[in-house]
Amino acid sequence: MKNTKDKDVSIPFPGPKKAKFKFIDLFAGIGGFRLAFQDLGGQCVFSSEWDKQAQQTYQNNFGDVPHGDITQIDEKEIPDHDILCGGFPCQAFSIAGRKGGFEDSRGTLFFNVAKIIREKQPRAFFLENVKGLKSHQGGKTLATILNILREDLGYFVPDPEVMRAEDFGVPQKRGRVFIVGFHPRTGVGAFDYPKPFAHKAKLSDIKEKGVVSGKYYVSTVYLESAL
Repeated sequence: MKNTKDKDVSIPFPGPKKAKFKFIDLFAGIGGFRLAFQDLGGQCVFSSEWDKQAQQTYQNNFGDVPHGDITQIDEKEIPDHDILCGGFPCQAFSIAGRKGGFEDSRGTLFFNVAKIIREKQPRAFFLENVKGLKSHQGGKTLATILNILREDLGYFVPDPEVMRAEDFGVPQKRGRVFIVGFHPRTGVGAFDYPKPFAHKAKLSDIKEKGVVSGKYYVSTVYLESAL
């Protein structure tokens, strides 16, 4: 990850001055995971995102450009970290007649995540995916993922949960499945997912109160030309 910002240019979302832990940001997008983990006191020591436009936005937000295609990254070159996080794409695994172990994930991007976990042995990981992962291939895909994380890699992994943004202060109907895991050296043997907030946010709760800059609006000229 290379910092390309001039020192005199303000970064909208800088990392903490004194970090409590280190994390890596895989399939980073424009930095949703990073923003949350920085708010908790984490320092991002590595990120990966292949989409060029997302890379540009990520750079504008945080001051550095993510590495590209994760399949081309040597896991041994990734810095040591405490937590691995990322939202890997869900792909079909070749598991017919197999035991659903580490090798059965080859050819999928989850395999690259698993290789990094195996090499770097982070204290914990935090993964997310579309809620349909729970039913993908009749549940076999998720079963393979859990078998790799639990049996092959040796992490404590509670059963994944589908969490909905609307239950946690975001006015959006968006369910995602979350998978968390803890290294044996942490001593963690129990985990409870957070409970939904009592109040569900509405769009009016987050709307700008003042006048919004015109640069965020599509011009009337563009609208007229697009009709």
